[in-house]
Amino acid sequence: MLVIAKFLHDANSIAVMHQQITANATSVDYASRLWQVFRAVIAGALDEMTMLIEDMASEVMGAIERHAQNYSVQALQLDVRTLRLEAK
Repeated sequence: MLVIAKFLHDANSIAVMHQQITANATSVDYASRLWQVFRAVIAGALDEMTMLIEDMASEVMGAIERHAQNYSVQALQLDVRTLRLEAK
């Protein structure tokens, strides 16, 4: 896989491709962990507001989750179209 990636991206060496793939995986992992922290903070705030907004807390959290998911896909370029373009 690294050899193929080296040729596709005109990299100087296999080590360079390994570093790029590792950096990308690290970024995705960090973003995932960071979202879990933000999600916990938001969920805690919504729990405290439950008396004010009653049953809407789960709907609000669902909307936040959807927007965060869409942002992550777009920012990390994980959408199907981009992944197919990169594979070519």
